[in-house]
Amino acid sequence: MLLLAALAALGLWWWLRKRRKRIPAPWLGVGGTLIGTVLAAKGMPAVGALLVAASGLWLRYGASLIGKTPPTPPTAAPSPAALDRAEAAALLGVPADADAATIHAAYRRLMARNHPDAGGTAGLAARINAARDLLLKSQDS
Repeated sequence: MLLLAALAALGLWWWLRKRRKRIPAPWLGVGGTLIGTVLAAKGMPAVGALLVAASGLWLRYGASLIGKTPPTPPTAAPSPAALDRAEAAALLGVPADADAATIHAAYRRLMARNHPDAGGTAGLAARINAARDLLLKSQDS
């Protein structure tokens, strides 16, 4: 039975590789865990435990084995001094002499699309925040 399961898994792997399909890493771990549990329940506890342990390791480290890299930590937010006034206005899409209401409206519109919780990046959100702060600060002085 073990030989049959190994041959079936090898055949499935070869067939998917030939068709250039990828099996997501979590599904390999979940499938191995289920097969290992069934093998352990059917009277092959050593083989089942080994397969469950290997599946757990695959779930933990499988993504790094198939070429996916862990996410990079977000970069530090740029200081408002890193932007000049023209660059900040261009980033927000407002004229350089825009009033506070126009700056706030442009900021809200951009942050609705580029906030990290809405699918944007933390770096771009930090640049938008810095641009808004710079333009509003230059309005006060």
